[in-house]
Amino acid sequence: MNRANFLTVEEAGRVLRIGRTAAYEAAKRFRSSGGTDGIPVVAVGGSLRVPVARLEQWAGGPLDLSVLDGLAAARDELRTVEDHPATTPRTRPARGTTSRKAQTSLPFSD
Repeated sequence: MNRANFLTVEEAGRVLRIGRTAAYEAAKRFRSSGGTDGIPVVAVGGSLRVPVARLEQWAGGPLDLSVLDGLAAARDELRTVEDHPATTPRTRPARGTTSRKAQTSLPFSD
């Protein structure tokens, strides 16, 4: 995988082995603390990105970014499935009709 200089907050969380919500909370802490606490992030347009160099500095050394390889492969496979569905979309029967035979009344008496 070609290593990028920036990660999404979710990718950074995956590298740090924390959940998505915890990663976003740590990014929020970084912004609200003026950069003294939490995952280092920068705003790029309307998105937050995590600079890999600053994340490694914050973590105290090199990080294993290979955990992102499986994520990229899964995304590519998902895109392929979405672009080329194996089945055709189901259609509903016309309004007022039913796709099953009419149900007969049950043999119970009052």
